[in-house]
Amino acid sequence: MRFTLRRATACDADPIANVYSASFRLLTFLPMLHTLDEYRWFIANVILKEFEVTVAQDETGIVAFLARRGEEVRLLYTRPDRIGMGAGSQLIEASKATGVGALELWCFQANERARRFYEARGFHAIRFTDGADNEEQMPDIRYRWERSTVVTDLPSSPLSGLFQRPSRT
Repeated sequence: MRFTLRRATACDADPIANVYSASFRLLTFLPMLHTLDEYRWFIANVILKEFEVTVAQDETGIVAFLARRGEEVRLLYTRPDRIGMGAGSQLIEASKATGVGALELWCFQANERARRFYEARGFHAIRFTDGADNEEQMPDIRYRWERSTVVTDLPSSPLSGLFQRPSRT
């Protein structure tokens, strides 16, 4: 399924907060530290003001969002009824397509589905922590994706002919 991607506006704060809250509540291994009103405040006053936020939508409205600043993906959440339908993949690919050299993000170690998702899209773990530095105090993983550089034109070398197979006549 293809979703429409667009830049979020201030008017999207409540629908984004609803997606965030509903998706976050699926993470049953985490303590629930915030109310929906607190999520709404956080999205409107921090995320939409300090990050570039892209939303994925379909005929039902906003189904996923990604908040990024430079190479840092701060949040990526999908509405529970749209998980596995491609919205998250579209958002990640759109971020890669901006030309950034790399993307980094945090993921809880216990979130197996998210870990599989990121690893399938080229991210690799670069750091594991005990969670002492996150609000939930849960072990997490730092993931990184790097743009691969492809060399298309190699400079000619006086040795380049030495490694070619001789032609047979």
